[in-house]
Amino acid sequence: MSKEHSDKVEGKEEEKKVDVKSLVNIIPPASALKKTKQQVKEKRVKMKKRADIDQGVILMSSKLASELNIKDEAEVSVKGRRNKFKVIVQDGLPDNEIWGNDADMLKLGLEDNSTVSVRAV
Repeated sequence: MSKEHSDKVEGKEEEKKVDVKSLVNIIPPASALKKTKQQVKEKRVKMKKRADIDQGVILMSSKLASELNIKDEAEVSVKGRRNKFKVIVQDGLPDNEIWGNDADMLKLGLEDNSTVSVRAV
């Protein structure tokens, strides 16, 4: 093999190596492929009766409201039926409970401490 021919072969191999490196740079690292934490859309919580709350209003903790991205209205789902309520956010309430009016809960067919699904409207 002549020296000139061997130089051409080595030059082609170097070109191929450069191409492979440039392709590898395009591939994102595994951490970039990992999805970010998804926002929780709904949560199952206990609904409790409280006489001093107005009809059409529910109380929930600030942590639960921020987790579900609830500002001023929430949707409570019971047995496939959805009902909208105005929300009052308070600190100091348990994160796995919402509190509602006696009449609203009776209308929904709920007893005290029933499990419901709550989500943002």
